[in-house]
Amino acid sequence: MPRKRKPPARLRGRIEKVYFAGPKFSAGRMLTDSGDAVQFAGNLFAQEEQPVVLAGEWATHPKFGRQFKVEMMEHDLDLDQAGLIHYLANHPEIKGIGPAKARRIVEAFGDDFEATLMEAPERIASEARVSIDVIQRLQEEWTKNRSVNAVLSWLSSFGLTHHQVTTLVDKLGGNALDVLKADPYILIRELRGFGFKKVDLIARKLGTPKNHPSRIRAGITCCVKDALDQGSCWVEYEALLDQSNLLLVMDCFDSKDRIETALDQLIAEEVLSCTPLGGRFGVALPAIMNMEKDLCSFFRDANLPNPHFEEADLEVFIRDQCATLNDKQFEAVKLTLSNSISLISGGAGSGKSFTVAAINRICNESDLNVLLSAPTGKAAKRLEEVSGKRATTLHRLLGYDGKEFARNQENPIDTDLLIVDEFSMVDVPLAWQLIQAIDLSRTVLIIVGDHNQLPPVGPGNVLRDLIQTRAIPTVILDKVVRQAGVLKENSIAILNGEVRKTSAAKSQGCRDWYLADKFTDSAEAQSFLLNLFSTRIEDLGFDLVKDVQVLTPTHKGPLGTQTLNIDLQRLIQKKRWKVHVPPVQPGRKPPLFKHDKVIQTRNNYDLNVMNGSIGYVLDVFPNGTLLIDFDGIAVEIEKGSSNLNDIQLAYVLTVHKVQGSEFPCAVFLVHKIHSFMHHRNLFYTGVTRAKKTAIIIGDHWGVTNCAKKSQVDDRSTFLRIYLASEPAC
Repeated sequence: MPRKRKPPARLRGRIEKVYFAGPKFSAGRMLTDSGDAVQFAGNLFAQEEQPVVLAGEWATHPKFGRQFKVEMMEHDLDLDQAGLIHYLANHPEIKGIGPAKARRIVEAFGDDFEATLMEAPERIASEARVSIDVIQRLQEEWTKNRSVNAVLSWLSSFGLTHHQVTTLVDKLGGNALDVLKADPYILIRELRGFGFKKVDLIARKLGTPKNHPSRIRAGITCCVKDALDQGSCWVEYEALLDQSNLLLVMDCFDSKDRIETALDQLIAEEVLSCTPLGGRFGVALPAIMNMEKDLCSFFRDANLPNPHFEEADLEVFIRDQCATLNDKQFEAVKLTLSNSISLISGGAGSGKSFTVAAINRICNESDLNVLLSAPTGKAAKRLEEVSGKRATTLHRLLGYDGKEFARNQENPIDTDLLIVDEFSMVDVPLAWQLIQAIDLSRTVLIIVGDHNQLPPVGPGNVLRDLIQTRAIPTVILDKVVRQAGVLKENSIAILNGEVRKTSAAKSQGCRDWYLADKFTDSAEAQSFLLNLFSTRIEDLGFDLVKDVQVLTPTHKGPLGTQTLNIDLQRLIQKKRWKVHVPPVQPGRKPPLFKHDKVIQTRNNYDLNVMNGSIGYVLDVFPNGTLLIDFDGIAVEIEKGSSNLNDIQLAYVLTVHKVQGSEFPCAVFLVHKIHSFMHHRNLFYTGVTRAKKTAIIIGDHWGVTNCAKKSQVDDRSTFLRIYLASEPAC
């Protein structure tokens, strides 16, 4: 018979000091009611001066010694008079009540404080000589904390943190407990990071029946959103029924009929959309379907002449301005200057950048205003380098402030010509925002990209859909120019399934292309990578931190970003700066040190740092605040700030994360343990991140298989279907 777990120990007191605070973990020092100072850490969101009750157990940390390991936190509202005075005077959400007024309130109402606050708040306002608004705010906070305690005690065993419970109470109000018991699937809508499977586990523990209508609806919607996460914009109706049935496992003979009834209700209520697609039906989120309809209409109506150039004189004019263009490049320049919208695509070394520079030069000679843009900061910076002209990210161009876009149909982009590079990274929502802000009667749009690269992380495949349907004037630059070099030639060879051996020629002591594919054991590949950084990279002329980027397909495993970032941080800190980095506890985020290479993982408009920006830690202050250099701008990030959650080590990144970026040296891990993710477009995208040298590490089977695997682009998009059909979108 299993041993019964002892009930958790409970400590009552006040949080005196917070060392670290985040939504899922906090650590600090608590002053208990008995006067003891206790170190604590665990599952809570701590704030200084909070009166709390902590539940958990005592433990000994190898570094910090004896501490209280917190499993759950409650607000302590059962306070003695001294505690209540302290609560009223120091609560961060209650303004206008200091120590003197708090004492006056407590002395006047004593044990009747809570009843008076709820039933006659004006009496407390009068006694404290503050406005009724202040006391109503106090009433709201007191009620909310009582509600949090009730919900927390109910949900703590299901893995919700104190911060998440507080968020729920803020959104659902004081009856959050009753709402969640009636329909736990509300969690999916209200809490970020709570998908169907996680909430379903909670619901099953609560005894929610498998055929609960809300569960069926949530399961169907989950399948549609899963398709979006995989890049598809819609799911075929019958396939959606099968996927939902597999997910829900309802243990009844008529499960599919029940799912179909729920699906039809979701469509009737316009929670989902359903549209005929040549003998089948596609189900999607209405917003995505409408965006693709708008994109279709925009591209269909875009066949207008370029308003800034006369067609008759164009060929001679281009020859005079750009005599060195090859035939395809000339065709691309002529196409862009003849039409209001056009598309240029091509692989590595095909001369896209040279062609864009020629277009920019011609427009400058003609006194036309040209704007350059790209999806990411790194891609925009590269565009600046090849064009000699300032470029910006699409989000900045569209005036996005973190909440809404300033540029739209009423306030379009003001320019004669707009060139958008790296368009393979643009998903449907961003493409839709872009077309809202373009007036083709005034502004010429030139789309540039490489259709051989990975599709966007978000839903859709706009660049490839446009190329496949030839919906707008399109030129594919399909020849590698003579000046491209070995690196570009070898990268293009991957698109034909060929991985070339280490190149023979050296340039300034370094080859363009290295292939190390003898490591059948992933541990051997890992060891080779670390040895490369320890003994070889600097001899090749590269800075360990700023010149080299390691790339891998995935985050987890021995050759994933999480493990390798910790390994390389420890190695580089010791080798370059004699800093000993302590071991990282499993599942914990590694601490950051001065000189570390980091990446921002979310657009932060308050700090003015965008997703994908790579920075370097300039300093770590004694209070834990980080000073990070992002492209010459020093940004401070306080210890315990939620902004710290968006900073990760960047010695190793996924291939998807670096699309649009280039590095002097790219080290790409291609091993059979990642074979489920392998295909030649991933391989090609990885090695084309190298500006001077590409180093491929893996095993022969993994490398060969990755290059040979031509993954069919099976994203389901409305745009490709609509553009290929008769005008009706």
